[in-house]
Amino acid sequence: MQAGDPADGMVMDFSEIKSLAQQHLVDHWDHSFLVYAGDTPVVEFLKTIPNHKTVLLDCIPTAENLAEQAFRILDTIFRDAYGNHLRLQRIRLYETPNCWADAVRELIRDG
Repeated sequence: MQAGDPADGMVMDFSEIKSLAQQHLVDHWDHSFLVYAGDTPVVEFLKTIPNHKTVLLDCIPTAENLAEQAFRILDTIFRDAYGNHLRLQRIRLYETPNCWADAVRELIRDG
């Protein structure tokens, strides 16, 4: 690296991390109806709506559960992309400007 290189002093380029999060999570969830796969009446109804963007989840889509799901998705993506150079520690998912849920590595349940 040369003196004055913009990457000097940077652990990694945040734009790459943001791009992976966008591609593997935001693009799938944004403007989607997130529904628990076991909620059969709702799932069946949503299937009747043409071109409806539905995401089936294996949990009830509370802010807490979504934060945990997002953590699991991105943790795997980041590990695949960066090996042990990037370990996700926390995800904060905002429900409103004053309400959020955190998923923290040491609190994530297995499975």
